[in-house]
Amino acid sequence: MLNSFYRKLLFIYMSITVVSILAISGTIGYSMKQKTYDRSEKLLLEKVEQVDELAKELFDGSALMKDFRKQISAMEKSSNVRVALIKHPKVNVDKIQSIGEAPARKEWLDKVLAGNQVTVRSNFAQNSTVKMLIVGRPVVLENRVVGAIFLYTPIMNIQGTINDINRAIYLSAVSVALLAMAVLYFVSRHFVKPIQLMSKTAEALALGDFSGRVPVRGKDEIASLSGSLNRMAGKLQKVEEGRKRFLSEISHELRTPLTTIRASLQGITDGVVEPEDAKEFIQMSLQETLRLSSLVDDLMELSSFEEKQVKLSFQPMDVSDVITHVVTQLKMKAKSKQIELSSEAEIPYRVQGDADRLRQVFINLLDNAINHIPEGSEAGIRVKAVRNEPWIEVWDNGQGIAPEKLPHLFDRFYKADESRNRSGAGLGLTICKHIIEAHGGSIRVESKLGSGTVFKIFLPSG
Repeated sequence: MLNSFYRKLLFIYMSITVVSILAISGTIGYSMKQKTYDRSEKLLLEKVEQVDELAKELFDGSALMKDFRKQISAMEKSSNVRVALIKHPKVNVDKIQSIGEAPARKEWLDKVLAGNQVTVRSNFAQNSTVKMLIVGRPVVLENRVVGAIFLYTPIMNIQGTINDINRAIYLSAVSVALLAMAVLYFVSRHFVKPIQLMSKTAEALALGDFSGRVPVRGKDEIASLSGSLNRMAGKLQKVEEGRKRFLSEISHELRTPLTTIRASLQGITDGVVEPEDAKEFIQMSLQETLRLSSLVDDLMELSSFEEKQVKLSFQPMDVSDVITHVVTQLKMKAKSKQIELSSEAEIPYRVQGDADRLRQVFINLLDNAINHIPEGSEAGIRVKAVRNEPWIEVWDNGQGIAPEKLPHLFDRFYKADESRNRSGAGLGLTICKHIIEAHGGSIRVESKLGSGTVFKIFLPSG
């Protein structure tokens, strides 16, 4: 297909080039032809001027007929023209005779004798088939037409010059066309080569190989297309890596509870578990089942966010009301760990938001803090003004998070502290990030080991 495309591209380029060169050559040839005729006509007119001066001398008696004939004969030989002098019928001067042939068409002679100039391309004599360039002019003496001068030269002489010019033009055109074809051949290959590379890369992508890239050279459309293909390949590679990582992570998350459930049920079935302990193993299996159910719910919710299928119910609301409700809801759990919770708002903060979803975010963040910080610590939610903009901060003064772990906190299945977070699947923060972004906001985390952690949330005011 690409070879066919290359041939088509080359054929189109060459066709355009050949047609253009032929058109230009034809235009130049026609222009040169007209200029050659104009130049020949101008030369004839100059000769007519000379003959007119000689004829006036002849008619006013200052020159002899024989001298006039000699001069005309010399002019005809040197200039390859023929001269005819026709005396006006009303001029009765015996010593002056007409010379040369009268024109084939009487109206030309009548027109000239009437005082007009004639320029035509035709056969001059009645019995001649040779086309001539003919110029006729009246001889005027003392405001009276006394005769007519006709100068004519074979068009074949002019055409010979034109043919020589055309031959040179078309030889040049053929040379230029051949050179252009050679250049177009290499230019076409230059343009087609990156397309061939893109085709091979696209075929590799279709077969599941996302490692290929196309070299990007220049800033033209092909370079832009190459860059787009490379970006697509990069995104597909990331998607594939994410898919493999997701399968690995979900397999790991499912394996532990399924192993626990299987071992418990197998032990009860085989009689390994004592009857008095069976209830405990069944209860443990039920807890793992609930954990699996929660994991599936989180996965479905995350998938809905990633596919933009979650519909939020936006209503005008005061963030402080949601914060107060969340802190109140978690106070008993915090109290059991001797953790002091607090909420404060430096400024009012009204937004267009989904109260249930924002409550889900605040509960997740504050509950994580309660689960991770040691007894006797403090945590809370506050609204602060930062550069005249309100921000929500979910904070704690616990042990903090290592700097190398911070960039991954919002990744799926990531757990900053495996030993302290066996109950969760590592999807909570990912879902929180999607909820905040669905509100048009942003969330980031700052932490310092030994000083605590702060999740900072910005929501557009409304």
